[in-house]
Amino acid sequence: MKNITLNIIEQRILADVLKEKEDIIKMDILFFETLDDYLKNIKDNVTANIIVTHLSNFELVEKSKRKINSPIFYLTSKTNNINTKTKLQKYELIYYPFNLRNFIEKINLAYMKSKFAINSKVELLNYTINLNTREIITGQNKLKLTEREKNFLLFLKNSKKPQTIRNILESVWGYSKGIETHTVETHVHRLRKKFLVSFNDSSFIKNNKKGYYI
Repeated sequence: MKNITLNIIEQRILADVLKEKEDIIKMDILFFETLDDYLKNIKDNVTANIIVTHLSNFELVEKSKRKINSPIFYLTSKTNNINTKTKLQKYELIYYPFNLRNFIEKINLAYMKSKFAINSKVELLNYTINLNTREIITGQNKLKLTEREKNFLLFLKNSKKPQTIRNILESVWGYSKGIETHTVETHVHRLRKKFLVSFNDSSFIKNNKKGYYI
């Protein structure tokens, strides 16, 4: 099984050329006649998908962006009047004619970046924590976390039962046993306020007699 699945949409000649070199470039090459064909056949949770299609499909891809989370390479000529330049900053433009070796190198680089980004995200209920940017996100809303806040939430996420203040102090703050402090209570109070303001969520961090939990 190869690492990367390269989905070529509408570009049959390119797909045929790459198919001949499939074992050399160590990629699985799949060809789709249309974008709709690709969307009908896409598998859920595919983390090594890369899409190559013509720039004329840009608007259609944008409308389907909830279904497409993979890196996308758009093919176009240098003479093409690109009126979507600002939107295209997060994508990759490949101009005709192009060097096949350089094209493969760009695909591999995009795959590595995509894999790194996927591994840096942690799902927490209906939120996503980006470990690199220290942001917690849901929908279009995001909240910047401190390093301590991030570690605190990850600790609660990985805990199978409510955690006492002592356990939190020792595991997240690294405090020794016997230290009396209101650090955790103050920390939770501030974080709850942030969640209320950013997400209108007043019950994300819960607590009972046994401790704090999510």
